[in-house]
Amino acid sequence: MGGALCTTSTKRLILLAQLKHALGKHALEEENAIYPAMRQHGLLAESYTLHAEHGYVKQYLYKLTDLVKDNDAFQLKLANFRRDIETHMRDEEHDLFPRLKLALEKADGDYLARRMNQEGLKLA
Repeated sequence: MGGALCTTSTKRLILLAQLKHALGKHALEEENAIYPAMRQHGLLAESYTLHAEHGYVKQYLYKLTDLVKDNDAFQLKLANFRRDIETHMRDEEHDLFPRLKLALEKADGDYLARRMNQEGLKLA
């Protein structure tokens, strides 16, 4: 996430703005397209867990904003954030999304891809 390169408050603020935009777009795509499809195809509890984890992402970003003037605390929180987000991504990419893909028909998968792109364009 580039935290080690953020040696000034200004650079940390810029990093946070970039993270907030990228993660906000990503969350919108998943929450409005992928997670409903997961619920529709029997992955109800899993979709709720992932959605809740997005709430923790927002908490991390909020806390990082508070820590922007304290480089050491910022770097520590950023490292924890990175660890948690990588776990979230790994769970999605290696377990949950492949399970969803197996449950989808080809036409459903194509529709879901279009839907996700439409959601992403809202924040492009």
